[in-house]
Parts: sequence; structure tokens; C-alpha cells
Amino acid sequence: MTKESHTLPLLEDLITRSRLPWRWITVIVAVVLLLLIILMTYLDGAFSNLADWEFWRRFLGPPVIITYILLIYPFMQRLEERAVQAFQTLLPPEEDEKTPIITAPNRRWEWTAVFLGVIFWLGLERPWLWVDQWLDVYASVTTLLMFVLLGWLIYNGISGTRRLNMLSRRHLNIDIFNTGLVPIARYSMGITFAFIGGISLSLVFQSIESLLEWQSITIYSILVCVTVLLFFLSMWSTHNVMLGAKKRELAIVETQLEEATRELRETVGQDRAEGIDRLYSAVAAWGIYERRVQEAPEWPYNASILRRFSISVLIPGIVYLIKILFNIGIGL
Repeated sequence: MTKESHTLPLLEDLITRSRLPWRWITVIVAVVLLLLIILMTYLDGAFSNLADWEFWRRFLGPPVIITYILLIYPFMQRLEERAVQAFQTLLPPEEDEKTPIITAPNRRWEWTAVFLGVIFWLGLERPWLWVDQWLDVYASVTTLLMFVLLGWLIYNGISGTRRLNMLSRRHLNIDIFNTGLVPIARYSMGITFAFIGGISLSLVFQSIESLLEWQSITIYSILVCVTVLLFFLSMWSTHNVMLGAKKRELAIVETQLEEATRELRETVGQDRAEGIDRLYSAVAAWGIYERRVQEAPEWPYNASILRRFSISVLIPGIVYLIKILFNIGIGL
């Protein structure tokens, strides 16, 4: 069943209204942005610059990031939907029917995120100081669109983690040995890879000089912090659910183990042979089960996922180092 437009995120709603497939919108936007570079170059009388990589490096960065955001967003949405479904399968039928799973996005906050992107662009880029040719206008407008999309994308990520947090507070039937919440970890990793990929891609189009400017340092610092924050925010609510289920199970185990141990002690103290084997087996079984519960995971990710996350966060730094070394090699 198709979603109503008022339940769709802003970008998805706008593209749905166009009645074109998402992939075609992405292709059209990429082609139009590329053709506009050529047109602006012609209007500025700088057609010969099209053969120069420095020219493309200067003007192609924002269009590439805009296209990248359009490419990755459907995959991010699919991961979020699977994460929501993972929670939905753990809801009792009556709880599932009582409250809708998917809440409509807050349009006011979406437009606020867009507006903040514009403010951020104005504060960092200050286009009134350098825009005087058609190519400058193109660079200014595409950079503005990039910041608008980034602002909205960051809000969309925060909204998704908030939705998962709301679902985690419902009454969930969780098996602590098989929680079924692995899609939450995949969603968190998907957000991480999406942002890290965008950061690394944008570094390719930055010069060493621009990377040392305070504007670039500010932008990349914020993006890396947001990436790490989104990863752990989307995990934290799930961690609380798993930890709560583990504590409840441990409380039951400890009660049963204490009761079986007390009965065994009383039976031995009264020199009664009958029932000792049964009570001893019960104590041993509850002890083994207690260890299993204590060893049950409290996070939806494992060491492999955490290792991949740590490596992915280092990728922008590696790209940055490669650019420096490459620049030094050219200088020599």
C-alpha cells in the first residue's frame, strides 16, 4: 500500500509528487548540474578550462554530494524500515494495534533543518564576498543546495533514531538469547557508512589549502561528530531494551537459584537423603542458566560491527592523509 504524502519525509514527498522514479530523478539532477557547469563556463568565456582538473575540482564537489545524497537516501530508508519492522515483530498483537508504528514526520522541524542549512551556508561561505561571475553563482547555488540537503539529512537521521527510541519503550517480547534486533545494528552502520562515504567523497574535491581553512575544519568536525552521535543514539535505545530484559531475567534466575539453594541447604541440614539429587540438579541447572544470562549481549552489535564502525570513522582521516602525501609528492 502506498504511503500518504503527509506521512512521507520532505524530500521523498517532493520526489513522489513529481511522479518520476527516484533513480530517474537522481539521473536528471546529475545531468542538469553537469550541463549547467558547461553553460556557466560558456557564459564566462572560459570554455578552455573544461580540460583542467583544477577547474572540475573547484566546481564539481557540491553537485557530486547532492547526487550522492539522492543515491543513498532510498537505501537508508529501507534500513530504517527494516529496523522498525524488527521492533514491530516483538510487539504483542494488542500493543501493535493500539498505537501506529510509523509516525508522520514533523514538517515544521524538517523546514527548520532546511533553514538552518541555509544559515550555516551563509555563515561559512559568505557568498557576497566572492560571487561575481556565472560560475561563482553556480558554485554558490549548488553549495547552498548541498547544505540544505545535509541539514535535512541530519534531521532525518535524528528523527529515525527518535522513532526507534519511541518503539523501544513499548512492551516488547524479547528473547535475550535471540533478540531479533540485528537490523538496528545494520541501520546504525548504514547511517555511518552513508555519512562517512559523503565526507570521504567531498575530501577528494578539496584542495589542501581549503582543508586547512576554519570553515572546512568546522564542517568536517560537525559531520564526523554527527556520524558518531547517530550511530550510538540509534543503538542506545536498543541497548536499554536488551539490558532491561536481561536484568528481568536475571532477577527471576536469582530468585529461583536462591530458593533451590535454600531448600538444598535445609535438606542437607536435616540429614534427609530424599530429594537431594533433585535439588542439587536444580541448583546446578539454575547456576548454568545464570551464567548464560550474564553472558547474553546487551548491545545489538557484535565485535565485528564495532570494528567496522571504528575503521569507517578513520577513513576520512586516511583520505586526508593521502591528499597531503600526494600534494607533497607533487611539490617534490
